[in-house]
Amino acid sequence: MAKELPLFKEATFWLNKMCILPYTDEELDAIGCLGFDMAKYKDFADKYLAGLMEKRELINQHKRIPFSELNLQLYRKVLEQPDLNQIPDWITMPDAKVLATNNLRARIVKMSQNIQKNKNAKTGVETDNFRS
Repeated sequence: MAKELPLFKEATFWLNKMCILPYTDEELDAIGCLGFDMAKYKDFADKYLAGLMEKRELINQHKRIPFSELNLQLYRKVLEQPDLNQIPDWITMPDAKVLATNNLRARIVKMSQNIQKNKNAKTGVETDNFRS
């Protein structure tokens, strides 16, 4: 039986081929957060990796983009999916101290809040699922 490659290991393989290296400190923190999200939330991991695989044309075009930009695009794609079973806790219950020191994670939290507001506006639901 073939051993299955962990999704995060596969994701970092492709990210290293698509992204500008070396990563910034903020990006390294976000990669660690991504690894935790992929290990804890299988549905999230599958959707993130699927979105990443759609970006493989960057390799053939010999283009490299900042990880922060690509990661934000992929989190948006995943969080916008209506069938996402669970959103990572750090997004739904953000830690103000962490957000103050990591602009990339703060941008993901803000983006998620906007996505949720748009979904609520479309359905007419008025809820506040996020702490400021």
